[in-house]
Amino acid sequence: MDVTIREIRAADQEMWLVMYRKLWPEHGDPALLAEIKRIFKSSKRSAYVAEYMGQAVGFAEYALRDYANGCNSQPVPFLEGVWIEEEYRSEGIARALVEYLERKARMAGFTEFGSDVELTNYSSQLMHERLGFEQTEKVIFYRKVLD
Repeated sequence: MDVTIREIRAADQEMWLVMYRKLWPEHGDPALLAEIKRIFKSSKRSAYVAEYMGQAVGFAEYALRDYANGCNSQPVPFLEGVWIEEEYRSEGIARALVEYLERKARMAGFTEFGSDVELTNYSSQLMHERLGFEQTEKVIFYRKVLD
């Protein structure tokens, strides 16, 4: 499948929001729009859309993190999220997006690429393994609200 990958621009906000709603349906539009705006304003974050026949069929987010669990170098380019329309899954689009981001990282001189997956997201774990990521650790985060 021949897809075009390009950086998401401010004019793409509505298109991106539609995909965001599908990836994170538990979050309302105000939270999703706030995250989109943070990414647009950040010098360390960006997002890329995969288009097939002029239609957005998926996206991936890229960040430059100061640190990533399991990585030895700092800072670390990081896959913050990837999502593909249901009917286009298993067509190589996620691979194309991730390989695009890996090339971007290599060209910037990085030697590692990080990512994370929730413990219960088995399909994403499988996708990461198929894309050549190796599991480095499992972590459960805790918090305590201070009064």
